[in-house]
Amino acid sequence: MRHTMLLFWVCFLTSTMLCSQADSLGEWRTLQAYRTGTDVTESPNSIIYTTGKAIFFLDKEDLSITRLAREDGLAEARIRLIRYHGPTETLIIVYESSVIDLYRDGRFFTLRQIDNFNFSGDKKVNALFFGPNNQVYLAAGYGVSVLDLDNATFLFTTFTGAIVAGVALHNGFIYAATDEGIYRAPQVGVNLSDFGTWALLGEANGFPGDYASPVIEVFNEQLYFGIGHDVYRLEGDTATLFYDAEEAPAWELEYLSTGPSLLMVGYRCTDNSCRDRQIRMYDANGLRQVLRNECFFDVTNSLEDDRGRIWISESGRIPGIRYLTSATSRECITLEYGGPPTDDNFRLLHDGTALWVAPGVLDENFSPSFTAGGVYRLRDGTWTGFNRRNTDVFRGRDGQEQGDDDVGTIVDVHYDPVGQRHWFSSFFEGAIAWDDATESGEIFDELNSSLQLSAGAGPGRVRVAGAVSDPQGFTYLANNRAAQDAIVSVRSPDGEWAALGTRCNDNLALDIAIDPNGLVWVVHATSVGGSLTVLDPMGTPMDPSDDRCRTITSSNSALPTNSVRSVAVDLEGNVWVGTAQGIVVFSCGPNVFDPETCVGDLPIAEADEFGGFLLETEEIRSITVDGANRKWIGTGGGAYLLSPSGEEQLLFFDKDNSPLPDNLVRDIAIDPGTGIVYFGTELGIASYRSDATAATQAFRPELVIFPNPVEPGYQGPIAINGLARDALVKVTDLSGKLVAEGNAAGGQFLWSGTDYNGRRVTSGVYLVFASSKPQFSITDPGSAVGKIVFIR
Repeated sequence: MRHTMLLFWVCFLTSTMLCSQADSLGEWRTLQAYRTGTDVTESPNSIIYTTGKAIFFLDKEDLSITRLAREDGLAEARIRLIRYHGPTETLIIVYESSVIDLYRDGRFFTLRQIDNFNFSGDKKVNALFFGPNNQVYLAAGYGVSVLDLDNATFLFTTFTGAIVAGVALHNGFIYAATDEGIYRAPQVGVNLSDFGTWALLGEANGFPGDYASPVIEVFNEQLYFGIGHDVYRLEGDTATLFYDAEEAPAWELEYLSTGPSLLMVGYRCTDNSCRDRQIRMYDANGLRQVLRNECFFDVTNSLEDDRGRIWISESGRIPGIRYLTSATSRECITLEYGGPPTDDNFRLLHDGTALWVAPGVLDENFSPSFTAGGVYRLRDGTWTGFNRRNTDVFRGRDGQEQGDDDVGTIVDVHYDPVGQRHWFSSFFEGAIAWDDATESGEIFDELNSSLQLSAGAGPGRVRVAGAVSDPQGFTYLANNRAAQDAIVSVRSPDGEWAALGTRCNDNLALDIAIDPNGLVWVVHATSVGGSLTVLDPMGTPMDPSDDRCRTITSSNSALPTNSVRSVAVDLEGNVWVGTAQGIVVFSCGPNVFDPETCVGDLPIAEADEFGGFLLETEEIRSITVDGANRKWIGTGGGAYLLSPSGEEQLLFFDKDNSPLPDNLVRDIAIDPGTGIVYFGTELGIASYRSDATAATQAFRPELVIFPNPVEPGYQGPIAINGLARDALVKVTDLSGKLVAEGNAAGGQFLWSGTDYNGRRVTSGVYLVFASSKPQFSITDPGSAVGKIVFIR
C-alpha cells in the first residue's frame, strides 16, 4: 500500500501522463487514435478492429476496449487487413509490406517470407480464405499462397502473372478472382504451383469473353463473385447473374462479406460528386436490406457478428465506430474511444503540464492543405481536441463553422510562461493566443496585429509558421510569405505589435528560435533550398529601425546545403541547425553578425571507427534539447540521442529496433518533469521514458525517489528526481560506506540498485547525498539528502 501511495504522489508531482510510467524507465507507449477502424473481424469474445496502425478488441458484452500496439509486439505499423481464425484461435495480421503476424495465446509469430520474395512485382496480400486442415489461402498481387497455421509454414505458391483480388474453395476446386477473370484448378490431383494447370472460366461457362473479377466468396455453400460491378453466383458450372448494378453505374464493387446468416455486398461511389457507399444484405431467401449512407461514410468492410449485429469499418474520414443492432435495424449506434482525434502531427510541445499536438502537416514542398483539426491536448491521461466544431475562436471572425476565415492547419504550438498563454500558429489565418484556464482564445491577423498577408497564399491568408518568447515576455511570430517581407512580428507583454525584418530579404519562414542573447533565428525552407536568418532587435523589440539581419547560407558559412530544416538552442546557448545533410552548430553568441569569424562548425562524430560529419547523410527534421543538454534528433530515418557535444551517439530508434511507428520523425517533445520523450511520426505519436529531466540551479525542496520502497522482485533502476543540474550524487549505507556515485542527467540520477561490484544491495536503508556543481550556484553549491528503503 505504501508503494501505491508513493506512486500516486510521484505522478502528482511530476505531472506524468500515466502513473504506470513513473517507475518504467525505458518503457514505450504508442499514443494513437482509436476512433475509426479500417478493417474488422471477430473472435468468440471480441469484435476486432484495426486502425491501420494498431489493433483494438471490443468486448462483445460491454464494448470495452483493449489495445494491441507496436509496444506490445506488432511487427509493423501499416496494417492492411485482419482476420480471426477460430479453430486455431489465431488473429492473422497482414501488413502493407505483406509481412504477416500470427497472434495466438498472447504471443506473436512473424512471417516475412512474402516480403523477402526475390520478386519485384506486387506483393500485397488482398484477401484471405480459410480452408480445411487449418490452412489459409492468400490472394495477392503475385498470385496465390497457402499457409499452414499449425506449423506456420507456406505449403505452396502459385505465380499467376495477374493480380489476384480474392480466392475461394468450392466443390473440390480452388478459384482465383483476378484482373483477367476467374481461374480455377482442382484442389487435388494437379500441381497447383504450376499456373498452367489452372483454367480461365469463359464464355462456355456463361462468363463474358473479357472481364475482371474484384471479389469472390462462399456463402450458404454457394460461390458468389463479382464481374465488373455486378454480382454473380455459380450454379453448377455456369455463372448466373445475382445482382445487376446497372442502377448505380458510379458504384464500384468493393467487397463481399459472409456472416452467420447474411451475405453483404459492399459498393463505393466512384463519382467525384459523391462519397456514398451502399451495402446490400442478403439472407438465404434473398434481399434483406439496402443501406445507403445511413450509418457509414467511407466503408471498407462490414461484419455480421454471431449476435446478428452489423459492424462497419471505414477509411477514417469520419470518426467513430458504427454498428447496427440487427440487419433490419435503422438505428445507427456510434462508439468513440480515447486517444487523439487523429494520428496527424507536425509539431509537438510539452509545457510541463500537458502535451500539445499541432496536426497541420505540410507536404514535402512545405505547402499546406486546409485541415480543420485544430489542436490536441493530452493532460492527466485525457485527450481533448479544440477545433471549429467545438471552440468559437477556430470559427474565425464571422463565427460561422466552415466559413472562409476558419482557423485551420495549425503547424505549431508555443507556450509563453510570462504571459501564461499558448500560441497556435495557423498556415491559413494568423495565430491564436490561447488561455488554457478558460479554454478560449483571440485571433491575431492582418486586422489587429503587425502580421502581414502572405503573398500567393490566397485571399486574406496569413501564414504563421511558429512562435517563441523571451524572458521578458515578448513573443516573436514567424510570418511566412509576409507581403512586405516582415519575416517576424513581435507582441509586447502589454499587447503592442511591431513588424521586424523587412530588410532581411527573405520571407519564407518555416521555424523560429531565440537564443540567450535575444537573437531571433528563422529557418527558411522551400522545395529548392532555403537559408537561415538571424535577427537582432538590439534590445528594442518594438523599434525595428535599429535591427540587424544576417542571412546565413552555404556560401558564407559551414552549412553543407541551403536546405535548412530545423533550429534549436541548447542549454549552453549554442544554436543547432538541422539541414538536409546533417547538423551545423553556431557557438558565436553576439558575434554571429561577423561573417568572418562566425561560420559555424560541423561536429565530427565517430562511427564504426571512422570519423564523419554528424549525421551528414540524414535530413534533420527536428532537434530537441533535454534536461542533460543532450540532443534528440528527428530524421527521415529514425530518431537519435546524441551527447551534449554531439560527438557520441547514445541511442538510435527506428521502426525495426523499437516500437517507433514510422521512421519519419517530424518532431520530438520532452516532458521536463518526467523525462518522457514524445516522437511525432508520420503514423502517429509514441513515447519513451528517458533518464533525463529538466533541472534548475537549485534543488527542489524535497527529492522525489521512485520506486521507494524498492520491493522484492523489482530489478529496474531507482530514479532520484528534483536535483540541481548535473548534481553529484552519492549513495551510502547507514554506516557511511559508499555504494554508488555519479552525476545527474539534468535533474535526475538513476541508480541500478547495485554496489560497485555489480551485486544487488541487501535489505536496508540507503542514504542519498547530492551536491550541485559550484559554477551553477554563485554563493552556495547547495545540497540535498534523501533515503531509499530496500526490501529483499
